[in-house]
Amino acid sequence: MRGIFVSWGPGIICGALAFGPMSLAVRAAGAGVPALAVFSDGTVAEGEARVIGSRPLTVVLLDEKRQRMFTLADLVSVEQLVEQAGMERPWTFKEAGRPEKVYLEGEYPLVNFLTRLTLINGSVVTGHVISAALELKGPAGKRKIFLQRQLKGTKSETLNDLVYLRTLRMPAAAIADGLPISGRVDGFGTVLSATALDTARGHVLFARVIDGARFDFGTLLPGRYDLCVLTDTHALTGLSDVVPPEAGQGAPLQAGDLAAINKKFPLADDFFSDRWILRLGGNRVFAKALVYKRRADYYEAARWTPGGFLWHLEVWTWHFADPDWKVDRRHILIRHKQKGGERNRTLLLSERLGAVSPGTQLHLQAKEAPDATWHAVRTLD
Repeated sequence: MRGIFVSWGPGIICGALAFGPMSLAVRAAGAGVPALAVFSDGTVAEGEARVIGSRPLTVVLLDEKRQRMFTLADLVSVEQLVEQAGMERPWTFKEAGRPEKVYLEGEYPLVNFLTRLTLINGSVVTGHVISAALELKGPAGKRKIFLQRQLKGTKSETLNDLVYLRTLRMPAAAIADGLPISGRVDGFGTVLSATALDTARGHVLFARVIDGARFDFGTLLPGRYDLCVLTDTHALTGLSDVVPPEAGQGAPLQAGDLAAINKKFPLADDFFSDRWILRLGGNRVFAKALVYKRRADYYEAARWTPGGFLWHLEVWTWHFADPDWKVDRRHILIRHKQKGGERNRTLLLSERLGAVSPGTQLHLQAKEAPDATWHAVRTLD
């Protein structure tokens, strides 16, 4: 019988984010929580669970068709549901480059899974997990648990021989009623999209746009969110100084930090030759840079689009490792393919869109503006 556990010895090196091997996101993803694991053969194990590596638990949600990331601290339970199971025949292509298959002797068991997550805000999400390894540290030592989209056996096994995680419960997690963030936009044109950067977890969320005038992020996890709204005439955004809890004791930004980051900024690999840092927030352990970048032309449906250009509005996170600044992650708030003749947007910054708490209903109005409400940053040309 194949077991889900293997021993976990010393000397294993966990993966790291591409830009910051000891960044806060890595440490947050690896934080442990008390957990109780139940397997398909009825065995039970308990201990402290953590995700191995830098990537948080990642699921492609069925209703959104995009990836969402979750830390174990945000979860009440993880359930692996059998989506499809059966015995399959091995095969190979008859000839390279052609679709015809040749089936071989024997059969092997194959199970496809759906993953259902219950969050601490009471919401439940379902999708396909991107394979992840968890470490469970208990009285019997350290063990690995694998969460996977698909489990394949050998020709000597049957479906009953496969052992997989059925549920992972976090007994210390308590469900509290989650709250939404929503808003209405007046006087800034038609709303095209709205995004929110989760300042605690480093994830970008996408809102549902309603009637070109409203946006709704639905029920969110506890925390603070920096919002960004794209319309056909403006880009409205907020950049707060709120950082993840792990970085809360960082030293304040100093005069000259923006200039020092700008020296390193051109060295980062990127496909955009034109890019600018527009604002800097946070602290020296977790600095947040609002970045605008553009590319002169792009192709749509394999055809060059005359007069158009591709532009992004992003947040790059940095940390100061004396004597240099290091970039950790990049978060895309807006990715827009602007066609020839389309109006250039005006980027406006507002404190109201920074560090927004769940339960907030925003009403963004162009006519309310004294200068203290909206700050014009630049034309996105």
